[in-house]
Amino acid sequence: MINVFVVCNCQIFLKLLGQHLSSFDDINVIETFSCNEIEQRNLLKRTGPDLPRKPDIILFASGTLYPKLKKKLRCIRKCFPDPTIIFLSLESEQESMEFNLIKWGARGFLSSTVPTKILIDAIRRCYAGEIWASRKFTSRMMNDLEEEKQFVGTHISKQEIPGQLTRQEIKVIMLIASGLSNAEIGKKLFISENTVKTHINRIFKKINVKNRLQAALWASKHL
Repeated sequence: MINVFVVCNCQIFLKLLGQHLSSFDDINVIETFSCNEIEQRNLLKRTGPDLPRKPDIILFASGTLYPKLKKKLRCIRKCFPDPTIIFLSLESEQESMEFNLIKWGARGFLSSTVPTKILIDAIRRCYAGEIWASRKFTSRMMNDLEEEKQFVGTHISKQEIPGQLTRQEIKVIMLIASGLSNAEIGKKLFISENTVKTHINRIFKKINVKNRLQAALWASKHL
């Protein structure tokens, strides 16, 4: 069972979204909160020792723009340091917002215009340890990685590279962190799925992790 908190200032949207998510057998909406409750710390009184269970996922829906959005996300993370945060954007301009929200710690980003089945899929996949992001986000991360010549270029010794990863291994782990499957990574990098598996095994050994989630968290911290 995936335990979910829903956070949104629009009370009608909050209620309807909570009811819809609860209609799925594997999703349990524990609580719904407004952003104002979080900022005022009132929810700490509501989520004390009497709370039946902790959330696995926090679905944060907002149309707030910078810099207030970053402040709200920090408030949520301060109150709930462990759960995975998925951001549901109510704004039309989203490309730069997606990049920053994931950089600030969200593990998923969706537009409020997506079909509900996509939202449910995102919740399930983020619960499984993946990151839900657009192809544009993945492409931007890859482009930024290519531009960071000083990180893996000739001006830095191999010992200074985190985990001593090769350029190709860094690309693979960034795509893992973006939630791509082995087959999708292979297509993106124009290599076979078996080659992807070989890279992943080497990456796991180099950075001392056991699964894709740990690898994604390592990439988030070091890259």
